[in-house]
Amino acid sequence: KSLFHVQSTYNSSGIINFFLNIPILILAYRKIGRTFFARTIFTVFIQTILLTVIPIPTKPFVHELITNVLIGGVIVGIGNAFVLTASGSSGGTDVIGIVLSSKNKHFSIGRFGRIFNAFVYGISGVLYGVSTMIYSIIYSIVATLTVDRLHDQNVCSSAFVFTKDRPDFILEYVKDTLDRDATCWEGKGYYDDTKTYITYLVLSRYEFHKLEQMLKACHKDAFIVKNDGVQIDGNFIKRLSK
Repeated sequence: KSLFHVQSTYNSSGIINFFLNIPILILAYRKIGRTFFARTIFTVFIQTILLTVIPIPTKPFVHELITNVLIGGVIVGIGNAFVLTASGSSGGTDVIGIVLSSKNKHFSIGRFGRIFNAFVYGISGVLYGVSTMIYSIIYSIVATLTVDRLHDQNVCSSAFVFTKDRPDFILEYVKDTLDRDATCWEGKGYYDDTKTYITYLVLSRYEFHKLEQMLKACHKDAFIVKNDGVQIDGNFIKRLSK
């Protein structure tokens, strides 16, 4: 028997998905920016085509339903995280999550998705049964946790950057390109008794990737001590789009 059992009937889920995303796309244009809007509408357009032309399997590829749920959640989470890191989204709750996350530092895109889906799956439990609701909740949790884990702009990194030369170029790059601040002071290397400059900064993991690329190109002698996943309170602006 073939592993792939698919329907040959027309799949209208892609068209429905597109029309449901129209108000979300308007929100993306007004609240986040044109670049994010353009990349989101491109993603939704491709998504619509694929949902329309790819046949729906009549039987699961893997017999264990929980395995299908977990694999599907991970794949969807990885895809959404890649799109979000590229300053776009797949539409739906991702856009609303970005807007809310930019206003509340304790919020994340995945967290909003879990809250929203709790209401949706509660309704599905009434309409389609408790079993469907439970598997849907498991899928949603896996997908949204994967997004939060992989989406670089959700993760903050702190770092000490040590240089022998004055770090003026680094400070200007952090201020002008990344639109962040940094703290700098002068120290002394104990081993060779030479002057050392220490720059301390906190960036999102995505912003830190850009800083690392700049340092490799322009400040190859820089020594970096980095800590990922730090908890930030106070006046630190979370930027979820470029």
